[in-house]
Amino acid sequence: MAALQSIRNRGVLLVSAIAVALFLFVVGDALRGGESFFNQSKMNVGEVDGEKVSIQDYQQMVEDFTTFYEIQQNKSGLTEDENNRIKDEAWQTFIQNQLIGSECKKLGLAVTDEEVSEVIKSGYSQMLQVPVFMNQQTGRYDYASVQTFLTEYKKAKDAGQQLPDAYQKIYKYYIFAQKQIRNQLLVQKYQSLLSACFLSNPVEAKAAFEGRASESDVLLAAVPFTTVDDKAVEVSEADIKAKYDKDKEQYRQYVETRDAKILDIQVQPSTADKAAAEKDMDEVYGKLVEAQTAEAAGNVVRQATSIMPYTNILKTKDAFPPLLSARIDSLAVGTTTKPVFDAAQNVYYTLKMIDKATKPDSVLFRQIGVVAKNEADVEKRADSIMTALASGANFKAIAKKYNQVGDSSWLSSSQYQNAQLDGDNALFVTTLSDMAAGQTKKLKLDGGTIILQVLETRNPVQKYNMAAVVKELKFSDDTYSAEYNKFSSFIAANPTLEQIEANAQKNGYVVRPLNDLTSNGHNIAGIRNTRDAVKWLFDDAKEGQVSQLYECGNNDHLMILALTGVNKEGYRAISKVNEIITEQVKAEKKGEKLMADLSGVNSWAKAKATKGAICDTLRHINFTSPSFIAATNASEPVVSALASKTAAGAFAGPVKGNSGVYMLQVINKSKSAEKFDAKQEQQSLASQNYRRVANSVMQTLYLNAKVKDQRYKFF
Repeated sequence: MAALQSIRNRGVLLVSAIAVALFLFVVGDALRGGESFFNQSKMNVGEVDGEKVSIQDYQQMVEDFTTFYEIQQNKSGLTEDENNRIKDEAWQTFIQNQLIGSECKKLGLAVTDEEVSEVIKSGYSQMLQVPVFMNQQTGRYDYASVQTFLTEYKKAKDAGQQLPDAYQKIYKYYIFAQKQIRNQLLVQKYQSLLSACFLSNPVEAKAAFEGRASESDVLLAAVPFTTVDDKAVEVSEADIKAKYDKDKEQYRQYVETRDAKILDIQVQPSTADKAAAEKDMDEVYGKLVEAQTAEAAGNVVRQATSIMPYTNILKTKDAFPPLLSARIDSLAVGTTTKPVFDAAQNVYYTLKMIDKATKPDSVLFRQIGVVAKNEADVEKRADSIMTALASGANFKAIAKKYNQVGDSSWLSSSQYQNAQLDGDNALFVTTLSDMAAGQTKKLKLDGGTIILQVLETRNPVQKYNMAAVVKELKFSDDTYSAEYNKFSSFIAANPTLEQIEANAQKNGYVVRPLNDLTSNGHNIAGIRNTRDAVKWLFDDAKEGQVSQLYECGNNDHLMILALTGVNKEGYRAISKVNEIITEQVKAEKKGEKLMADLSGVNSWAKAKATKGAICDTLRHINFTSPSFIAATNASEPVVSALASKTAAGAFAGPVKGNSGVYMLQVINKSKSAEKFDAKQEQQSLASQNYRRVANSVMQTLYLNAKVKDQRYKFF
């Protein structure tokens, strides 16, 4: 009972304890859920119109576009710059599709499956103009080939067959192309609807035509604002504030940017590095001189790890880089040039001309592959085919007998001379180039025996077989280490931006400002592999803070940054644009002073006698096109307007333009030979009006969608 009573006495405490425990359990679960949500949000690369874009979805977009370019350009590897362009194109395309797709949904615009199918049948979309969808004979899009591929793919897929990677890639591309075609059609519909909203009328059309067709020739006197000394005008803080308020919209920025200062050095080869490179090239030169055969010369090139590999075939001059092709014609067969350093390309090179000959640029040929149980049977069958062909047998009939087509195809120099050919491939190309039209030949390759027949040759050109050792001048590890140690020691001794700026020059370094850096830039100051620095600037850096040392570029740059300013989205602070506004106000005040000084000028004689005036004759001025004034290096619509409204023989001015004050005398008025077509003029004006606002429409949609781009966190 005592124990029971004790429990009763402590009941409130127990209930409270249980309540707290339950609360902590619930809160803990909520926090875990929140943590999961937070982690999920960290995996978003951006947001468009409230729709978040995950890293997985964005990677898929990039992968799809990469596949498109690889198939379109028929290559399997892209450069860093190409990959960066693809990342941006994938992102911008997604944004456009989201913005226009949202508008079209409100308007009831849609694209049907039938419309997409019609485009695929016709092939007029750029998405379909890729080699895999082309007829090899005509070089044009072939819908039948697409259908055949899709049928074969489905049949193999349904049968559970393991499909080659190439098939999977092409099918994946086809699905992507379908999606892109649908989006493109939707964009076209939206643009068509939008453009139909812009009209013109006969009055506007007539005025526009007259403004373009009526021309004036004038004598012009220009007095540039620069003729007024800066000390002659005074710019106050109130002037700057008034100008800022008037033009405030010009200083609105739609994305957050960063201002920074950069100290970057590019490691250069030392004197010792150059001496070592020259010694190496001298040794290579000696070996190349001694090489008496193409095979021996090729071995020298390979052992020297030349930038330009050697292929034992004849090539046209265009196949060689300009650096080398400029010397080709001056080299005799068997000649080897002494090593030369080209500072512009930062390479040493030496050349050996192995052979020169005039060969056809294109060869039309056909072939039959000889297959049998063993090598002896292959030889016997090949000889039998050669005998039959020599006796006048039909080539295609023999090919068909061995389950081959025997169709002819062209082989041109451009198809092979930039490829790295060796072994069978090099022998195949060389054999075809050496054969005459009408000749048939048995060619034994490591991969088998083929019967070749050349039907026609075209465009004989001079070709060259040249071995070249081209080596970039690089810095050594010792040179890099020395530069790294020097740079890191300087940073350690000067940890603040103030110290860095104070001591940089005396240590041989230069600190440069970088303004308005955006997070969607793929690098900083054009230096490769600076993604970590971009992330630091936009995620971790505080104003005035100095970054760590970054090793970047092509492993040849050492760099530090200091964040000097954060420019938030919205209107730039007046302090950020003070210099720009000061110059604008100064120019306006100079213009006002000149206008006051020239108020009494009422004739051409007085105008051309004005101090600082630069005189010129301008012809064919019309109201529609702004006049470019060489004296002030500026486009001046006011001059076109003044000339258009002034009668022949009359004087006009002074008027204030963008960069000067102008006075003119009209010496001739004329009409162009163009005839007025009201309908055509109205259509043209409507189209111009649409183009004028089309970009602003997209910009408005973009701003309303509150686009957030955080790709820099991942890429």
